[in-house]
Amino acid sequence: MIVISNQAAVDKGLLDPANLQEITAKMHQALIEDGVQLAAAYYCPHKADENCICRKPKPALLQAAADDFNIDLTRSIFIGDSDTDVQAARAAGCVPVLFGSYDGPQPTPPANLLTTREVTELYALVAKCLQAREHV
Repeated sequence: MIVISNQAAVDKGLLDPANLQEITAKMHQALIEDGVQLAAAYYCPHKADENCICRKPKPALLQAAADDFNIDLTRSIFIGDSDTDVQAARAAGCVPVLFGSYDGPQPTPPANLLTTREVTELYALVAKCLQAREHV
């Protein structure tokens, strides 16, 4: 598992980079306690109006993770909770899975967008998606 996240609070001065590292370390430890290994976390610290290349929905951080870990993005799933996550996944060639409420430009999510609001359904949805991708 790799985390890709916009964290504009850093650039706005609301969150110190050291505090972000501390939060990441605590998240990593909590995941380990649940038997999950966090391979890496990639953050864009820039504000939306800076038009940087690393802020989602641009796919630069997904591509950086793919390069660092030799990941085939076309065989990967990107789970996110916003329309910018869905856009970043699609721009990188991943299958997007939306966790939570849809906030995209249309009133309802596209029919081909995998979505769930329940954490108990997320694992089964992702497993089903991965199994389907193996047969492509």
